[in-house]
Amino acid sequence: MAEIMTNPARHALKGERVTFEARINSVLKSELPGQLSLELRFQEALLRANVDSKAIGEKSWEKAQKLTPESIVRVSGHLHLLDEKSNTNGNGLNGNGVNGNGVNGHSHKYSSEISHAVDVADLTVIAQASPDVPSFRRDELLALGLEERLNHRILDVRNGASGAIFKLHSGMCQLIVEFLCSNGFHWVHTPRIISATIAGDNEYFNLPYFGRDAWLAQSSQHHKQMALSMDMQRVFEIGPVFRAEVKSSASARHMTEFTVLDIGMAFQDDYHEVVELIESMLVFVFRGLQERKQYRYLVEAVQRLYPSARPFRIGLDENGKVPRITFLEAKRILREELGFDTDDKKNFTDQEEAALGRHFRASPHLGQTDVFTIDQYPASMRQFNSQANPDAPGLSNTWDTIVGGREICSGSQRINGYDDLCEAMRAGVCGPPLDPEAEKWQAYLTAFRAGMPRHGGCGLGVNRLLQGFLGLDDVREVTLFPRDVKRLAP
Repeated sequence: MAEIMTNPARHALKGERVTFEARINSVLKSELPGQLSLELRFQEALLRANVDSKAIGEKSWEKAQKLTPESIVRVSGHLHLLDEKSNTNGNGLNGNGVNGNGVNGHSHKYSSEISHAVDVADLTVIAQASPDVPSFRRDELLALGLEERLNHRILDVRNGASGAIFKLHSGMCQLIVEFLCSNGFHWVHTPRIISATIAGDNEYFNLPYFGRDAWLAQSSQHHKQMALSMDMQRVFEIGPVFRAEVKSSASARHMTEFTVLDIGMAFQDDYHEVVELIESMLVFVFRGLQERKQYRYLVEAVQRLYPSARPFRIGLDENGKVPRITFLEAKRILREELGFDTDDKKNFTDQEEAALGRHFRASPHLGQTDVFTIDQYPASMRQFNSQANPDAPGLSNTWDTIVGGREICSGSQRINGYDDLCEAMRAGVCGPPLDPEAEKWQAYLTAFRAGMPRHGGCGLGVNRLLQGFLGLDDVREVTLFPRDVKRLAP
């Protein structure tokens, strides 16, 4: 019985008989009667299939002549390496009499990426694609533009490099779960329909809910804190969140729906225990993507197609940790070393984050790294439940992690005392005051009245994390079906 291969070209079983299913990348006509040549696609690999009417029989040959690009076929035959002689015979034909003129509207020469061919002994048509399906050959993708590719997302992701991005997205999530579960975390699932919002934040999606008002969650932070009050100690969640981001209409880093990793954990002595665990997780994930075979070849496939993609640098400090600086030190670097006119009372702009990213990547004394942490943000820039730094008035025990010149993670030590939290809500340090007596806050505050351990946590944008790792320009490149102000389909 023939062996069924999922990717015969990569396995390189020279001379062996194989049986497999593949999509047709191109159909090429032959100068010789009764012969046809197909360019088959196995996601990240291409393979030539030589079809002879005498070998496959009359009925199969009739179907083979009607094949179109993107059709699915099942073929059996002997696999062999292509050599120079089989690629061309000096007359513009390959060794099977096939020239470079395609049929069904797809004309090109054989891809230089093809290194194997199969002499087909049996061919079955699994699915016939419509002849008017647009061409999405890998060498045409960048010329099409992202919007056009998103309009035809199914065909786009069938391409090897585009499809590799989402296999890496899956791999990245698996690595995150592997790390967190091996470090005592529990995977929880919290609601996305909520009853309380932060006053002054106009980026919630309102949801009519059986005669009441509800909203789509921007974060699972509050439910995550409730879980910690249940003595779960360490919890995480990976799921969608929603923000009515008007700027997503013209932004390469914002969307209205995106995937977030939310983490919460109790600590013993200092919130930096949380920071270091998050940093260790990121190093584990990045190294896993770079070093594990099943991910490494996917990274290479993306780098072949996307000009902006570059090898990711993990630079650690003298203690083997992710480099870390304070907010005020980052501002000083921007002013004194990078020439920015920046205000200590304002958060970083996108341009400032990108400049810091380039600076850390290029500077030996900073680790020549694409990942680093900025610690101790002003309290006015963070959420109402962030813990103020008792030793530095105006600052808070909060941090952001920068990957590839973009903030991908914001975290903080949360206030754990009930009275302190109510006082912070009334004070309105980072926005309009909140009323802790309001009915909408009672379920949340119950977790603190019942006694809350000291804890911290973060929200990490999974889409941005992969975008930063690969060095891609637009977060929608790494989002299977992105949603922004202008896009609700596919």
